[in-house]
Amino acid sequence: MQISSAFRALFSLAILATASAEDPGFDQIRFAGLPPDRAAQAMTAPEGFTVKLFAGEPDVQQPIAMALDARGRLWIAESYTYPIPAPNGEGKDRILVFEDKDGDGTFDRRTVFIEGLNLVSGMEVGFGGVFVGAAPNLLFIPMQDGDEPRPAGEAKVLLDGWGTQDTHETLNTFTWGPDGWLYGCHGVFTHSKVGKPGTPEDQRTKINAGIWRFHPVRQEFEVFAEGTSNPWGVDFNDYGQAFATACVIPHLFHVIQGARYHRQAGQHFNPHTYDDIKNCADHLHYASKTPHAGNRRSGASGGGHAHCGAMIYLGGSWPAEYRGQIFMNNIHGARINMDTLARRGSGWVAGHGPDFLMANDEWSQILNLRSGPDGSAYMIDWYDKQACHTGKPGDHDRSNGRIFKVTHANDKRISGVDLSKLTSLELVALQLSPNDWYVRTARRLLQERGPDPQATSALREVLKTNPDVARQLRALWALHVTGSLDEPTGLALLRHENEWVRAWTVQLLSERGAPSDAVRGELVRLAREDASQVVRLYVMSAAQKVPAEQRWDLVAGLVSHAEDANDHNLPLMAWYAAEPLPGLDAPKALRTALGAQLPKFLNFTSRRTAALATPDALATIVHALREAKETSQQLAILEGMNEALRPQTRVAMPAGWEDLAATLSARISLRDEVLTASLRFGSARALAALRTRVADPSVKIASRTAALQALLAAKDTELAPVLRSLLDQPTMRGAALRALPQYDEPGTPEAILAVYAKLEPSEQREALAALASRPAWARALVAALSEEKVPARDITAEIARQIRQLKQEDLDRALDRQWGAVRDTPAEKLKEIARYKAVYKAGGSVPGDARTGRAVFNRVCVQCHTIFGEGGKIGPDLTGSNRANLDYALENIVTPNAVIPNEYRAANLRMKDGRVVTGTIKQQDATSVTLATLTEATTLPRGDVESLELSDVSMMPEGLLNGLTEKEVRDLLYYLASPAQAPLPTP
Repeated sequence: MQISSAFRALFSLAILATASAEDPGFDQIRFAGLPPDRAAQAMTAPEGFTVKLFAGEPDVQQPIAMALDARGRLWIAESYTYPIPAPNGEGKDRILVFEDKDGDGTFDRRTVFIEGLNLVSGMEVGFGGVFVGAAPNLLFIPMQDGDEPRPAGEAKVLLDGWGTQDTHETLNTFTWGPDGWLYGCHGVFTHSKVGKPGTPEDQRTKINAGIWRFHPVRQEFEVFAEGTSNPWGVDFNDYGQAFATACVIPHLFHVIQGARYHRQAGQHFNPHTYDDIKNCADHLHYASKTPHAGNRRSGASGGGHAHCGAMIYLGGSWPAEYRGQIFMNNIHGARINMDTLARRGSGWVAGHGPDFLMANDEWSQILNLRSGPDGSAYMIDWYDKQACHTGKPGDHDRSNGRIFKVTHANDKRISGVDLSKLTSLELVALQLSPNDWYVRTARRLLQERGPDPQATSALREVLKTNPDVARQLRALWALHVTGSLDEPTGLALLRHENEWVRAWTVQLLSERGAPSDAVRGELVRLAREDASQVVRLYVMSAAQKVPAEQRWDLVAGLVSHAEDANDHNLPLMAWYAAEPLPGLDAPKALRTALGAQLPKFLNFTSRRTAALATPDALATIVHALREAKETSQQLAILEGMNEALRPQTRVAMPAGWEDLAATLSARISLRDEVLTASLRFGSARALAALRTRVADPSVKIASRTAALQALLAAKDTELAPVLRSLLDQPTMRGAALRALPQYDEPGTPEAILAVYAKLEPSEQREALAALASRPAWARALVAALSEEKVPARDITAEIARQIRQLKQEDLDRALDRQWGAVRDTPAEKLKEIARYKAVYKAGGSVPGDARTGRAVFNRVCVQCHTIFGEGGKIGPDLTGSNRANLDYALENIVTPNAVIPNEYRAANLRMKDGRVVTGTIKQQDATSVTLATLTEATTLPRGDVESLELSDVSMMPEGLLNGLTEKEVRDLLYYLASPAQAPLPTP
């Protein structure tokens, strides 16, 4: 049955009017969507702003990317192929061009530019054509311009090797940078190896999270910065600073060349990264049904923290408080968040500004925003009831799509613009415009035209005389992109009075690989002498382009500034520049680090040196320990060395260690680290001392725990009796339970079961995980189930799966009898979802209790998932997910294997000592595997691993709800839908 647009609108608005804004649970009546014109009317924006429908279905459907050309025409990429690439590349995606000839905010002409594209996810216009991201390719489609632009030839593959493992994390959100490169984003669960067609595999550039760029003239590709999660939005402010929005993890990053950022999952390509830069926002956007109206530091509101699109408003006509602020769509909040950007040290901090726009429509899925010639902003809306990627084509409504235009009363109606017809001098004049659309477009056109003596002279005059640094930077960028910034001019600008000009000159002089000797000499001077933290930041980025053997003076200067110790970026950026140096000359690297004023630098240098795994490297560390004048330096060296050696069971003792250890142990603050190192060096005296410490109740817990970890790493054969004795000590019981599976000794499972009844819930989880790790122990556990010494309800789906991984038929049969089997056919799963939906809805208008739901969550979920800042790190953080959608929540709980990123797949390690260890791989290299298990993060030496099997199923097991009562199911789902943390129930 078809519903008329008018009836649909009335029905939808009626639901809006009757929905309870106070109910934190699931909506009892699902929203039905709005037709395009009503969707624009439903949106609320600040006073003075209006939202107008520029185009809607059927004129535009599935808009995934947009760009504006020199005529102010809006280019839209429509994606019909997503989420599954079409076979043989024969997709249905297309590119449209919309033109508003009279400037009234509604399109007048619509042109189909090209059809038949496959998996389009990004697009930008320039250089006589259109750059299109269509994994596995970055394409260039030449354009024959005119009133109706058409392709002027076949699409050319500029780059290939873009992955499609997760098709909503492919190359996306293209935009031109001030430096003349095409910038784009890339997500964490898609693994690309990018190069020009025909490039050998070992010469390709890897990327699986980060910001990349491509030079349109030189045809060069590089990763600009690594990390984040699934960034889908990048933009630049007045100072050319890039900011990217992200999903799931904290949402905003100041993007620095050569930086490595917090990742949602997986490990950095460089294993010696050791730490990464965190987001620049001082707040999160949590779930809320009402707009956030204040500018609150360290606050949280606004619908979740999955974000899409990025626009730093530089349009020139909106009120002054909006200029330079960043706008992004809050996917689950159906609103546009605005963060306020303020300079802090070398970088920026983002505060929580008032929510800018409320869609008041849960189907709204705005993917990006861009301002145009009149200062107003376009928004493309995918518009779909399915907010999240599912991998199933039928989950997405292909008939929807909208383009909205957000206008302020100050915006001036403009029509007939065409910057391509202007002279180069006129384009230079536009570098002074308050509207950055003119600035950026004119700069791109100047780049396309190349050097022009008159334009160069005019740009030099702006750079020299204009009092506004933002306009000086525009002139500098334009000189660079036109090839008119020569090295002598650049060298002079490195002494410019303004820090931003100096900083950007550093980057521009380092664009073509290793800087010249003259430039490198100036970089060394800036590293030592420049008072600006932003200049030093740019020097740190440039240092990564300098050959490692030529970085010594640069690094020494950069790490000499004590005032940089607490900066958000500088300590880690200095390390990224210095990281190769220990491999070249470890003694020199440690001498440099001993003089460093930045935190962690000495620790990281010691760790990197020890990771060389040679006798000479350890001898160098011993020498550095003797040379260090401060106890804090010795501690940093020891901690770094021990961290590097942690995966190794035995390491040859360096000469002179025993005497040095005796001297260092006289200092209490060093004693633990000295003992740990001695243990790895095979000291019998250290083994006995640590065993005594672990068993001594009078010793502080932190010290006992550290000693225990050291003994476990050393595989101390005499430790098991000590561990069993700890089962009667509540403060050490959990650590003992986690450690005991490493020792296959008779009597251990009986000892664990003897104390099981008096364990805390978290300890019971650890006890069950231990018992499920070995066949004989699991048999004791299943026997305890039959004897009711362990309640069957305590066996979670994770524990059941771990037992099944032991691959013992008799155990599987016994477990089926005592606990039950897991159903796994699609039809049964659909029935199961329907049954749980009915169970939930049977609870009435307030179907559950969030407090008891939290207790259930803590019993069955918290070991793997974080919510509201509490919980495990094995699976994704649920705080910003679409958990308030009942269908979404149940689909992910009941069918967790529908879409599984590699980083969340279960890894089963069969150890040589008979254990099976299950978890998610957090990091691995030639020497060790770091696994996040149900109870802890553990690093296992490769030599102890018999086999590693990456499962085809998620770490999250099926059957998670099977052991719960109907009330517990309702309470858990209700808690998951809560907008804020609930208190635990009173005992």
